[in-house]
Amino acid sequence: MTLEKILEDVGSAFLKLERGFLFGPQGRLLRRNVEELWYRYCVVMPPYNVFLSAIDGMSETLGTLQRVGAGEKPFGIAALEESKSCWNGETLSEAYKLPHRVGRVTVVASAAEGKDLFHRKQRERKVWWRKFSREPKRFQFAEAKRSTKNKEIIDIEAHFSFGKLLVESISHQQDVKRIFKDQNVSDKSLENVHIVEHTASLDWGSLAFLCDAYTPRGISGTCQVKLHPKFSPYKVGFHVCENVDSKSLEKSRLLLYLNNLVKAEGIETVVTTSKIGMESLQVPLVVHVDETTLQNGIVKVWSQLTTLHESVHITDLTKYVSSRCN
Repeated sequence: MTLEKILEDVGSAFLKLERGFLFGPQGRLLRRNVEELWYRYCVVMPPYNVFLSAIDGMSETLGTLQRVGAGEKPFGIAALEESKSCWNGETLSEAYKLPHRVGRVTVVASAAEGKDLFHRKQRERKVWWRKFSREPKRFQFAEAKRSTKNKEIIDIEAHFSFGKLLVESISHQQDVKRIFKDQNVSDKSLENVHIVEHTASLDWGSLAFLCDAYTPRGISGTCQVKLHPKFSPYKVGFHVCENVDSKSLEKSRLLLYLNNLVKAEGIETVVTTSKIGMESLQVPLVVHVDETTLQNGIVKVWSQLTTLHESVHITDLTKYVSSRCN
């Protein structure tokens, strides 16, 4: 299966590669979810402080941290930027034309803990990529390399039948004075300091997860995109039968009520009367409201991934959906 075929099947609603990553309406939500989870794991959750900074404002950020007494090591400085560096040129010949959004965290650590932090960060980041994959083993370390005597680099790649996609690069730098030589950072503040930096491409990562989730066309003639629920553009779909009857208005009102109930918990939803629409939107959970629901409050929640359903009372729907999306 080629990359071009996968993108053709999933459609431009997710992604096109034309002079850049052109995300469609569903692809934008996918990329946003990838970025939000990257931010949560790499900026919010580390056991040390991580501060946001402009990519060209590191010296100013370091100065601010020193002034307010927040520069105790280790600490991290995170930045989001549009990178023009070429990734995955071996897999995609046009890759040099593709600017991509990256999330970078530069961790300033003492010399005594720098190496250990480097190895720990490798394990953490590989586990992160594998956690959200249908085939965790496809995310692997590339062979370690050195760009200079004092800088070691190791990459995380996703392996597919069409080739490999680099999704993250992790480095350990010992001679950090060279990094800050043009940024007016005092030599004293850089004594006995190591830098561990991890840079994830949110665009290439989104593409990797999209390819990982892709299931070829079956008997139905449509492909499936079985994304992890945390990455799914829409977590829950609400479906009303198209048959018009005396109860249609009541069912529609109940459906909209349930939709708003789930939305209030911050869960992305979509409403449609078309079953084909649900399949096209690749919604993992679909809630059906019918006449039985009006009688006993029971809805059927179908899983698009397993094609099985469970009966859930409307009072438990939000809790049920939340547990399936985490």
